[in-house]
Amino acid sequence: MKAAILVDTKTIQIQDVDTPSPGPGQMLIKVSYTGICGSDVPRVLDGRVHGFPIVLGHEFSGDVAAVGEGVNPALVGRRVAGIPLEPCFQCENCAQGNYSLCGSYGFIGSRSNGSFAEYVLVNKENVFFVDPSVTALQAAFFEPATVAIHGIELAHVQPGKSAIVLGGGTIGTLLAQALSHYGISTVVITRQHEEDFASNIAAGLTNLVATDHEGWQQQALEQGECVQTGGFDYVFDTAGTPETILDAFTMAAPKATVCFVGTPKRDVCFTSSQWELINRKEMTVTGSWMSYSAPWPGKEWEIASALFANGTLKVVDAMIQSIFPLDQISHAFELFATPGAVKGKLVISSRD
Repeated sequence: MKAAILVDTKTIQIQDVDTPSPGPGQMLIKVSYTGICGSDVPRVLDGRVHGFPIVLGHEFSGDVAAVGEGVNPALVGRRVAGIPLEPCFQCENCAQGNYSLCGSYGFIGSRSNGSFAEYVLVNKENVFFVDPSVTALQAAFFEPATVAIHGIELAHVQPGKSAIVLGGGTIGTLLAQALSHYGISTVVITRQHEEDFASNIAAGLTNLVATDHEGWQQQALEQGECVQTGGFDYVFDTAGTPETILDAFTMAAPKATVCFVGTPKRDVCFTSSQWELINRKEMTVTGSWMSYSAPWPGKEWEIASALFANGTLKVVDAMIQSIFPLDQISHAFELFATPGAVKGKLVISSRD
């Protein structure tokens, strides 16, 4: 099979390697699509990996090509979405269903070879069988969708409240779509520039605010019908920048819940007044890490499956900037080296 192997920083080679054979309890997945995650970018451009060589890729879809001993052979041919986390299932956190907090976990595409290849070998616990109505391309978005839903679940969202999503990329878009399932009728989404809203509009989202406009905070409050309360009941930061992290505290209403889904890549500095907002507003602040709960892999995956099937979650063409064939993966990552060049999701196709 062909595999895109990261052999050094900024160096991906397409190599012919042996197709792995599934052992006991394993499945061989013929990969369809893999989304490039923001976490893949520093692995390639900055060499932030556990070791070379490595095949990256964890947001994937495909079909079961072969199974090992102990796995039902009738599953061959079924379409799946990849579940990349490999918890130990033995530690205290795993026993409590907090699989994302496992202290000795594995992870497909960072600690073991992933799906930037024609085939990927996984344990039977690491596939989610998708509804036949869900396309292979949609199934590649299951993992980021579950990340979005995990944040919503951690925030304990109640219907009829107000919500703002800071950052309108892939996870922000999916999170905003999913909030309607939780009874949030009006969701405001921010992006830095107005010209970046095309994908959000195509995805059915209409309450959009550009943060490079003067007075954007007031505009957001007006769109969310939150002028009287001075803030939103739920604030989700999916961008993970120092700027949006500070904005989250400003846009929160008294007694609000703020959930940080995005992971910052730069240091965040608070003034005493900014930090004091947590006290004065008596807000609840939570982080959100990955997308799992008990029973494995969690309600996040079941909810995502149902919402893709009924059309609440949808992946539209405008959300995807480009689909690159596997042998062009280096060109895809080169785009990330130019600030502003990547406006939407980049997807790698392993199909023939």
